[in-house]
Amino acid sequence: MRSPAKTSLAAGFLLAACATLPARRDPLETTVAGVAVGSAPERNAPASIEGRPLRHWVFGSGLPVTLVFAGIHGSERSSVELAVRFLEVLDGDPDSLGRGMIVVAPLVNPDGYERGERWNARGVDLNRNFPAWNWDGSSRGGPEPASEPETRFVLRLLERFRPTRIVSVHAPLACVNWDGPARRLARALSQESGLPRREDIGYPTPGSFGSYAGRQLGIPTITLELPERDRVAPERLPRLVRTLLLAHHGARAPLL
Repeated sequence: MRSPAKTSLAAGFLLAACATLPARRDPLETTVAGVAVGSAPERNAPASIEGRPLRHWVFGSGLPVTLVFAGIHGSERSSVELAVRFLEVLDGDPDSLGRGMIVVAPLVNPDGYERGERWNARGVDLNRNFPAWNWDGSSRGGPEPASEPETRFVLRLLERFRPTRIVSVHAPLACVNWDGPARRLARALSQESGLPRREDIGYPTPGSFGSYAGRQLGIPTITLELPERDRVAPERLPRLVRTLLLAHHGARAPLL
């Protein structure tokens, strides 16, 4: 029998994932605020420009380590919906994890989500603010690399957990893009999700997360671009959750 705390947590995830996402509100506010599943509550949790908490949840332990994050662009609300649904599945079915650890940060840009905007509260595109070799400050990349607290939050997750692979969820380009040694992984996730692979999305991305984590650090990095910007089509949601699980379960497979 599940404990009342676990039941409450699952119910919170279910409300956030399956009900209509509240207009420009944090979809995780009904869950256990600031607590990582399976670990102690964080002290001095990081916050966005406007003071909203930047949260992550941890499932399992040991290797491999898969990092999944979403909502780096506040207008891409479907990415947050998928990440919250993924949290609910991991919480409700611990056996789905298998070996290792999954770290989920479902809403990296809560201020942009509040406004329904791509950028953070200072008008910076967080996916152009990473300290990659190609950062140049253009495309709203900020005054300097990693100038934004939300960017530094993701960088701290990399430093703390040292993921063996990463999935960044975006919308609405409807493809599986990759950086670093992740070609074979991208092929597998493309087959599972039904979304085509695209090595090049067709425009420059200076200071992007993929440039930094995938190309500069050499971590297999997937950008999962959903077709819908606002809501995931209900019939597509289970397949996309399986795609995220496959990203973790395949962590021991050859990547190139």
